[in-house]
Amino acid sequence: MEWMDILGYAASVLVAVSLTMSSIVKLRVLNLIGAVVFAVYGWLVGAHPVLVVNGFIAVVNVAYLLRMRRLEDTFELLEISRADNAYLGRFLDFHAGDIARFFPCFERRSLEGATIVFILRNMLPVGLVVCRRDGDDVVIGLDYVIPSYRDLQCARFFYRERRADYLDGGFRQYTAHAAGEEHRRYLETMGFRPDAQRGEGFYSLGLTG
Repeated sequence: MEWMDILGYAASVLVAVSLTMSSIVKLRVLNLIGAVVFAVYGWLVGAHPVLVVNGFIAVVNVAYLLRMRRLEDTFELLEISRADNAYLGRFLDFHAGDIARFFPCFERRSLEGATIVFILRNMLPVGLVVCRRDGDDVVIGLDYVIPSYRDLQCARFFYRERRADYLDGGFRQYTAHAAGEEHRRYLETMGFRPDAQRGEGFYSLGLTG
């Protein structure tokens, strides 16, 4: 197999993988890279239709990425006072399978007495956080964001926005139990670190850090 064939296969893989991305930004970026590689491949092998079409696709992706970057998202937190809230129930029902994938131990009964907060992004309810007090810790039982908005901005907004209120309330840190490898990586990305005092699988993020 010649290197130009490898280049063509690599471009095909990039385009195919881009279509599996739940994040629109990741989809556009991978699709852009794939289109550029395909355009180079078309130029090298003299396939001008491949070059032109993928060059156009690359330009379209760049235009959309620039447009998305210029649009400034707005975030808000909406606290739910009742565990039997009708919309909350529908949200949990609709996303039950995806929630179970990341939080297999989450149970509806844990909503009772907990703080329940929707994360709104451009007025769309795209995230849900369920937490409760345990001593000086804010224990995060659920920190879920729907697939198309998993770029960490929602989570960062929640933890940053609530920080001052929790400090004023006498809290010391956020604490969460890693429900799996993917969740562990997410917690570490957010700045959580293993908490030996809590036990194996527990991670904490100081409010004063």
